[in-house]
Amino acid sequence: MGKKFSIYLLSFLLVLGSMEDLMGQNESLRTGIAIPFTVYVTENDSLTLEDVRDPSLSFIEPGEVSQKTIPSRTYWLKVDLSEELHRIQSDSLWYLRMQTFEYGTVYLLKNQALVEHKIGRFEGVRNPSSKLYNLGIPFSSTSLLDGKYLFVKLKRVVYYDHASRWKIELVSPLQNELLESFYSKKDLNYMTPVYTFVGICLVIFILTFVFYLYSWRAEFLFYSLYVLFLFFFLSSDILNLHDLFFGQYSLNSYSFFQVTQVLINFFYILFVIYYLNTKIAYPKLHIALKTIAIVLSVIVILDTLFLFTHSFYPNIILLDLERIIMTIFGLIGMGYLLFNSKDKLGYFIVVGSFLYMIGALGLLFFKVRAYMIIGSSLEILIFASGLTYKMQQENKEKLRFQKESLVNENRALRAQMNPHFIFNSLNSIQNLIASGKKEFAVKYLNKFSLLMRNLLESSFDTNLILSEEISLLEKYLQLEALRFNESFTYHISFDDDLDPDVAEIPALLVQPFVENAIIHGLLNKPGTDKTLEIRFSKDESFIVCVIEDNGIGRKAASERASLFENKNRSRGIQVTQKRLALMNPGHENPIVFTDKYDLNGKAAGTIVTLKISLE
Repeated sequence: MGKKFSIYLLSFLLVLGSMEDLMGQNESLRTGIAIPFTVYVTENDSLTLEDVRDPSLSFIEPGEVSQKTIPSRTYWLKVDLSEELHRIQSDSLWYLRMQTFEYGTVYLLKNQALVEHKIGRFEGVRNPSSKLYNLGIPFSSTSLLDGKYLFVKLKRVVYYDHASRWKIELVSPLQNELLESFYSKKDLNYMTPVYTFVGICLVIFILTFVFYLYSWRAEFLFYSLYVLFLFFFLSSDILNLHDLFFGQYSLNSYSFFQVTQVLINFFYILFVIYYLNTKIAYPKLHIALKTIAIVLSVIVILDTLFLFTHSFYPNIILLDLERIIMTIFGLIGMGYLLFNSKDKLGYFIVVGSFLYMIGALGLLFFKVRAYMIIGSSLEILIFASGLTYKMQQENKEKLRFQKESLVNENRALRAQMNPHFIFNSLNSIQNLIASGKKEFAVKYLNKFSLLMRNLLESSFDTNLILSEEISLLEKYLQLEALRFNESFTYHISFDDDLDPDVAEIPALLVQPFVENAIIHGLLNKPGTDKTLEIRFSKDESFIVCVIEDNGIGRKAASERASLFENKNRSRGIQVTQKRLALMNPGHENPIVFTDKYDLNGKAAGTIVTLKISLE
């Protein structure tokens, strides 16, 4: 088995090595021959080819063109193929390859007639089989003007560019096919970060937008829109989004995707406002953010007007102004939050914004898209982590408020129950005095005052340790036994695995059921055999309390007083059921009543089981 695995592994490595060699050869085959050219720059767009071919026009080397390209200028390129004529004449077809331009025309001869070959993206020229490379310009030796030249007319629209960066290469049909239809290892390395970024954007956008639809929270809406427009701006060329939304690459589609870079910052500002709740937490920063949002709104409107009216130079100035504003504001805002952040949420904004700004500056100054993609990806992930952190903190706060609400409600319920017990006790003392049993009344009053003192001492605590609760129960049972002339006996016990000095339960939770067992079960039973058992045990995360009496049973008691089923049901029991329901939200039956029967099928008492959560 090990030998076979080794053979498979070796075969895989050999295939992988062959692919690496093939891709390396592919890269070398794709490299064309650099062709020299000269440039003529003019503000006169009406010049014809004949005008440009006038010997009096002074063409210059690209490296000597110091000005950046601007939309108002036209660039004529004189491509000199004289040094490669022997190569061109050896084959009937060759291709000239150049970078992509918005507007471009190549002039060449075809059947001795001058023809114009369009190469501009705004003129509908694109390569359907490649996302990176434009179509090559086919020509032959008979296509050359003056037997050695090709002339190219170019216009740039938005990008700042230098003619010194332009390159023209001569490639064979095979090389052209490789460029137009296949990707090299270098190409794949370039495209991989883009597709990774696309995946991150789509996942984050879907999750945050769905959460917005679920919660209707503005920060999730603006964050999802921020991610969406960032996705448009950085991946539109690679994914051919221009074709998807506009049918083909055009000035309109280009204008839309240019405006997206302003919308990125606009939705970023709105996200920060709602994410940090700046209106309350950072009033000064809130005013600044609102001002920037208004400025960006104006820039979006003006930029759209400039682009759709072909006012390209004002568009360039406006976008440069927007970059300057956002850079300065970003630096000031990050510094402000770094030193004045009221919680960790501000630090998420600082770190994410800093990484995005580094990537944006890398794209602006070095023309490397990968810098922007890496910075944006890190920022998206950091902001998503910030939103997650915010939700966790809010959930913790919500749970804290719920817990406080539960504690307050429990205290309110205890306040309702204590008067119930006090009223019954005072009523018993009154009956003893009225019946002339002053000695019993004094003893009862002493025990009652001692019990009340213990209750008051424990009133500040929601819970009592089990030993204290048992002590209160014993004092209560002593009072009731004294009140009813020792007509019943009682016993309280707990299992060995339950430590009564550690376990906690809500105060006076058991007392209403003990009271019902005595008054409605035991006292109505004839004879002297009246017993009450109270047992505490532990069952996983619960304390189980069982109150068992051998009284007349629930049916007989309900027939006598209708205490369990009708609208006059014991208030103490109702209050306790609500307390247990608050403590055990995931358990439907925290209280279980079980009727006891003897061998003859007659009622023999009641068992009440309470499950009290320890969590």
